Amino acid sequence: MKAYGKSIGRRYEEKEDITIDDDFLNDYSKILQSKAYRRLAYKTQVICLPDNPHVRTRLSHTNEVVVFSIDIAKQLGLNENLCMAIAAGHDIGHTPYGHVGERILSKLSGKPFKHNINSVVVAQHVERKGEGMNLTYETHDGILNHSRGDGKLSKTVDKPEEYDVVMNGDKIAYIFSDLNDALRYGHLDESKIPECALKLGKNQRERVRNCLKSLVSESKEKGVVEFSEGPEFKNFSELKDFMYNEVYYKINTSLQEKTLENLYDYFSTSEDFSGIDPVISVSLLTDAEANFFGQLLLKSRKPSAEQIKHFGIFEIQYAIGSGLVGKHVEVNTDATQVAVKIIREHGRLEYPKVSILPNPDYVKYVITMYETAKKAIKNYRKLKNLESDRKLLVPY
Repeated sequence: MKAYGKSIGRRYEEKEDITIDDDFLNDYSKILQSKAYRRLAYKTQVICLPDNPHVRTRLSHTNEVVVFSIDIAKQLGLNENLCMAIAAGHDIGHTPYGHVGERILSKLSGKPFKHNINSVVVAQHVERKGEGMNLTYETHDGILNHSRGDGKLSKTVDKPEEYDVVMNGDKIAYIFSDLNDALRYGHLDESKIPECALKLGKNQRERVRNCLKSLVSESKEKGVVEFSEGPEFKNFSELKDFMYNEVYYKINTSLQEKTLENLYDYFSTSEDFSGIDPVISVSLLTDAEANFFGQLLLKSRKPSAEQIKHFGIFEIQYAIGSGLVGKHVEVNTDATQVAVKIIREHGRLEYPKVSILPNPDYVKYVITMYETAKKAIKNYRKLKNLESDRKLLVPY
């Protein structure tokens, strides 16, 4: 098994942010310093705003994925730094209330909302006031491919093995930690722990260790990263099914769903946010911000922009201090304009030195965002020379 080597590049060359002589370690550093990464501390893993500090948030889950990915990559001789970067950024596009938010935004908007796609959008079009973090192609692509959409441990085709390291590390991390936290909060009784979990170990550490050992052993034998057979995999798959059927689907999320519906309606109809895609606005909120909004509604007050001006999204999307509430900052302008034009004309995006066929879901999502942004920005800055402005291209 061969470790992934040098990156094929970023959207544009830079010097000021490059402090480490490793592209992927630089990506990791950028993500850890981002606003999106900090917001994860206030977003749901499986329990919303837990009172118990030992219960995972989306950030502590992310940190566990980073650690497990390093463990797997180290033992298989793969690129640890690439795994770290992908793992650190894999969930930065998550909504408040976790997958509940993902499901509700899909229903309300009438188009599928995928957190892995949104993570790339956040990294590339929202962070740094719309300039993006300028991560490497591989980190973006790994983030996009960490979730396969069906919940299965499916293998990627013609992709770096490091992508599958993070995908497997993510699944192992959330299944066992969510079991742990479901017990803490009474969503599951100790006596109801299934036999498949007990066969993997008497506690979380043993269960994680045994699955990681099995994954590494199978991967070494096959020469590719894979976790698809043997007693550990069988028990893990059974536990995964159990968690979905007996825990995830049975947690009462009706209050969170109602809050998200009200937030979506608010951002869709408020004159203060006219023309701004409510899906993006809602997805950037933390659980605490969503709950605060819900409390305002319980008091029968129609929230104004002034009442929620402490929300972090204002720092990202709007210029409040200048009295420009509702004026969209250029989160998704020139880069997307170029991208959509090239996609429509040529069916693909040109990335420096290589031609990459775009991911259809991502392209569709970018086009949707583009159309919304185009309406929102009256004084849209036009590019004079599309061919010369390659630095603005997105790599999908």
